[in-house]
Amino acid sequence: SVAVQNGIVALAVQAQTKTDNGIVAFYNASDLTFISQITVGALPDMLIFTADQQSVLVANEGEPSNDYQIDPEGSVSIINIKNIKNPTIKTADFKSFNGQEKLLKQTGIRIYGPNATAAQDFEPEYISLSKDGKIAWVSLQENNALAKVDIAQAKILAVYPLGFKDHGLVDQGMD
Repeated sequence: SVAVQNGIVALAVQAQTKTDNGIVAFYNASDLTFISQITVGALPDMLIFTADQQSVLVANEGEPSNDYQIDPEGSVSIINIKNIKNPTIKTADFKSFNGQEKLLKQTGIRIYGPNATAAQDFEPEYISLSKDGKIAWVSLQENNALAKVDIAQAKILAVYPLGFKDHGLVDQGMD
């Protein structure tokens, strides 16, 4: 993913081995000179600047290896860029949902990885920010869910199921 704001280009870069931690790198938009980089979670996906231009959020998908032998945890990194030459990071993780997998499934959240904890199974994809810049809404595409993140606290507040639609029923098809 690439995002540009206020003369800064931010790039989400996955590691050569997708289950290893990736980086977010920052460049000057005017001449593409390197500014700095910071390590984030596994398989950094979509990133977005906050409206106040003080932070960049990145969805760390944490997708498992093809054989499920390695399954990193999904997370959302909140990168403070007040000093773009020396960014700092806080990470919102899903560990508080571990042990609740049965209940999460009952609510309609898809958890399917073999022997995966909720933190391993949640795979953040895309981020949208509230108007006031305090909350990030993060899609958990593979899990059919949406996470609510408190940006200042770097904390996942809740995970909501998105429900189910049977496209085989009359008037519920896809066009």
